[in-house]
Amino acid sequence: MRTMPYAESRGFRIYYEEEGQGQSLVLAHGGSDSHEMWRKYGYTDSLKESYRLVVFDFLGHGKSDKPREESAYGPHMAEDILAILDTLGIEKAHFYGYSLGGMAGFYLAVHHPDRFSSFLLGGVSPYTWPEEMITAVNISIDGYRLRLSDPEAYIRQMEQMLGKEFSPEARADLLAGDAESAMAVLLSLLDWPPLSDRELAGIETPCVVYCGDQDPFYAGAQKSVQYLPRARFLSMDGFNHISAFVQSEVVLPYVQAFFKAVSRVQ
Repeated sequence: MRTMPYAESRGFRIYYEEEGQGQSLVLAHGGSDSHEMWRKYGYTDSLKESYRLVVFDFLGHGKSDKPREESAYGPHMAEDILAILDTLGIEKAHFYGYSLGGMAGFYLAVHHPDRFSSFLLGGVSPYTWPEEMITAVNISIDGYRLRLSDPEAYIRQMEQMLGKEFSPEARADLLAGDAESAMAVLLSLLDWPPLSDRELAGIETPCVVYCGDQDPFYAGAQKSVQYLPRARFLSMDGFNHISAFVQSEVVLPYVQAFFKAVSRVQ
């Protein structure tokens, strides 16, 4: 039976749900998404028979609070996960994060290793972001700024980009949500402090890092495993940042094998 409460963290409400049974497993979603991405692509259905799943919305996402100050985000979003665990009385959990969720996972592996049994981190690098990703985020930020200053110009820009005219319903969807909080989240990601090789070398928790070889984060993800003492790298050949997550039928066998192996030795 699902529960749908909030955890209190830093004066904000963080939305979470739990389902399934077994050892606890936190699923941390990507930026500009929500906990629903785990259901949409079949992850929860596959994992809930073996694990007590904890899914949630990062601050600024989904049903969680959406402050408009950049200072509310960044690594603080990783700390919010601990508030959820404390609310649920979970002392230790497995962790699976993708993209932003993976960034949070690297942070927790360095600063709160006692709370986690293992880390599976996808579509992410712990190092300085590659220029391609920085450019993409800045384009999104400029889009939000245009939406705030001239919504009609923003609609026209998106129509030109996608080569189609939006219906009234599609226009409303495009303008929905809080652009200021979304922009604050993205700015905080650009300012997220990278990890050093020395910090990575201090992570003793078992880890798997995986990434599509067409993902701009690939080189950094692959490099990081050279320094992680108990980690291996999984190369998703032919996959990009999006497809390495949405094609769950390819990813899930590796996910299940990793957590099963880690659980067996603990």
